[in-house]
Amino acid sequence: MIYILLGIIIFILLWCFISIKINSEIIFPNIFTIIKKLGDIVLEKSFYKDLMYSIARVFAAFIFSFFSAFLFGVLSGIFLSLRYILMPIINFIRTIPTVPLILVAVIWFDNNTVPIFVSMLVIFPIIYDAINNGIMNVDKNLIEMSLSYNVSLKNQIISLYIPSIKPYVLTALSQSMGITWKSILAAEILALPSFGIGSRLYESHLYLDTVSLFAYSLIAVIFNAVFEIIIRITHDR
Repeated sequence: MIYILLGIIIFILLWCFISIKINSEIIFPNIFTIIKKLGDIVLEKSFYKDLMYSIARVFAAFIFSFFSAFLFGVLSGIFLSLRYILMPIINFIRTIPTVPLILVAVIWFDNNTVPIFVSMLVIFPIIYDAINNGIMNVDKNLIEMSLSYNVSLKNQIISLYIPSIKPYVLTALSQSMGITWKSILAAEILALPSFGIGSRLYESHLYLDTVSLFAYSLIAVIFNAVFEIIIRITHDR
């Protein structure tokens, strides 16, 4: 714990030193000015509306992507032919750069839907691969035993496959939650929905309000850390 505090102190001192040397609030504002601005933002009612919209998009993208990836991951893990059919599609989705994907999505969807769609595609392969690998690594002896006793596919999935893939799923959740938040913000910055933290980041950049830009970025970092801590606590349990 003491080393973490030491790291924070060193970071703050380094930031203050660079800020003093540059001596420009537009290029590199003082960290205490940023913290004060963050406090002002938190006191604004509109901030909570922006925050709730961004968080709602995170959960919407995460839930839709998780359930679709879970379904296809389980089925392709059980049926090898389906796995090979989906392989080129999953690889294609995985290799799409995020920014071009956002630009195309802006043409296809309204501004509020773009962040959800983009984030879904970004994290889908991560969750799919984790679940698929979990299914593929289920104990083959248990599978043969369930088949010899004519256990239904439904009961196999519930009693055998799901408990076996739980560690893989939790790892995927931990990896994808942070990526979901980042991709939502990136999509909001380019799609510019009416409400969202990403939209406020873009406005700060547009008007060269660097203090607000850093303040909103700090808010994004804080909530990303909160999401990851929640996932880690769930993982440890």
